[in-house]
Amino acid sequence: MSYLIDKSSILDVIRNNPEYVRRLWIEEGFEGVSREVIKESKRQGISFKIIPGDAFLRKFKDIKSHIVLEKEGMLYTDQDMLLNEIRQGKANTLCAFDGIYDPQNLGNIIRSAACMGVDAIIIPKDRSCGITDTVVNISKGGIEHVRIVKVVNLARYIDEMKDAGVFCYGLDEDGEAPLFDIDLKGRICLVFGSEEGLRRLTKEKCDAIAKIPTNKAFPSLNVATCFAVSVYEVVRQTSNSQ
Repeated sequence: MSYLIDKSSILDVIRNNPEYVRRLWIEEGFEGVSREVIKESKRQGISFKIIPGDAFLRKFKDIKSHIVLEKEGMLYTDQDMLLNEIRQGKANTLCAFDGIYDPQNLGNIIRSAACMGVDAIIIPKDRSCGITDTVVNISKGGIEHVRIVKVVNLARYIDEMKDAGVFCYGLDEDGEAPLFDIDLKGRICLVFGSEEGLRRLTKEKCDAIAKIPTNKAFPSLNVATCFAVSVYEVVRQTSNSQ
């Protein structure tokens, strides 16, 4: 069971994946500010309950919100299904993470991915925080628009993506060429490291290693910022070629 408290996230789930919703809870006295959510819930036939403030506090004592959506847990996209979509040309812009532990970072990454039209995000089973309630709420509804794939062995999955026709670029501050000088059109996967950077084997599996030009005196970028800059460059190049 998962709880959503961000209004944008709640509305996106209700509109796009109502089958995952269990129930909507609203604190009495906050019906006005929840009007849009109530209207959408009625339209989708979703059960909602308005309860007194003391009852709401007892039920959701650790949640700082006046509206809560109960939903089924996150459903990850099957890794073989994504490979099939890649082969069919239905998934062309992919991003993978060699390790991501901060749910705030992952939530912001998913939000940017949804905004920029990324087809799927690939995360490792053992080197990531996974899709937590914090990730979902920070994504501001973006989680409903981006497929998330969890893999046991990222290096092996990079090989499988390459076999399916994907060109994989690793991002590293010591990369061989500036990202902006690379042709990013076509079927690609951008591969990002943890705060410690890409692991050796992951680097070796990538077709090339690129970098984002930064101030030499302070070259370090937060992974969520690096992701947003990199994906925007993909969008820019793709848009200019059309």
